[in-house]
Amino acid sequence: MKTSFCTIWLNCSTATVNDPCDDYTPLDQPWRATNATQLVICDNNFNWNGWYRLLYYGMSIRMAETCVNKFRCGTDITLWLNGPHPQIEDGIVTLGVCGSWGSNCCYFTSTQIRVKACPGNYTVYEFVRPNVCNAAYCAGTFLACKF
Repeated sequence: MKTSFCTIWLNCSTATVNDPCDDYTPLDQPWRATNATQLVICDNNFNWNGWYRLLYYGMSIRMAETCVNKFRCGTDITLWLNGPHPQIEDGIVTLGVCGSWGSNCCYFTSTQIRVKACPGNYTVYEFVRPNVCNAAYCAGTFLACKF
């Protein structure tokens, strides 16, 4: 009896996908607040890579969800989230971004960004480079503390 056998080599690799709630860059830039009027920042000049958590002097803050007047957030064109923030159970969601100019709250539209609500009462964002200059992402909503 002749026995033959073959060995099949499989290259089984598993990619580790980090949870953005655990793997983000803190972005503590108070000039992003909706009440900031100084500076003229252009997020188009920044090399956005990965996920970011917005902070205001060390306190969690969320991106603005409503129209922000031009010349706020340390820039000319204010970028705000065109839709409500997700809940934790929603996972990662994709939302549009609007840029306010003149009397038009959504004069500029940016490539969509991904957003995730995290345990611990904070949110992370996967920002992308805006398609116009003198535009910056606005931080406008503080998160309430949960005890």
